[in-house]
Amino acid sequence: MQTTTLTSACALAVFVVCLPAPALAQEPGQAKTAAAQNHGDPTTRFLELGVHYGAPERLSGSLTGVFFYRQPTPRRGQALVLRAAAGQGGFSAGIGHRWGLYGPFGPEASMTVSRTFSSPRGSTGHSTYVGLEVGYVSLGRFSIGVARQVDGPSDRRDTILTGSIGVQIPRGLWREIWNGL
Repeated sequence: MQTTTLTSACALAVFVVCLPAPALAQEPGQAKTAAAQNHGDPTTRFLELGVHYGAPERLSGSLTGVFFYRQPTPRRGQALVLRAAAGQGGFSAGIGHRWGLYGPFGPEASMTVSRTFSSPRGSTGHSTYVGLEVGYVSLGRFSIGVARQVDGPSDRRDTILTGSIGVQIPRGLWREIWNGL
């Protein structure tokens, strides 16, 4: 059961992160809106592959899609972040915002949904939690947050402390930097 759930979670994360966005059609002679003008501009996007230890997933692997949508300079910007992690204690998914202070690295805030297996760290097994996390990302990643139990085996709804510390390797970042030179 756990292997099937873990495989399904990883497949779903890869599908969501790699799903291409449709291009906007523009008729000749029409005035471009601000969104259409920015649509053609090149933006930085890449994947981060990570290994973390934390609560409730315990030892986990993660896949994070980073999509910059506002880059005033090559070294600063704002990005949409989609993250999926699966580990020994459960799996989670999140969506959030990153403020790129040093290229793609900087503070981030995200909303998360976590589902635990039978032996999570610091929470009830076979439960679903919804919460908020804040953190900082460089080549390492540190995050801390809170989550509220919304489903589980008991009627009691717990609030847990979530967090992780680990390493994230940005795949595709160096290609984006090289192409920008």
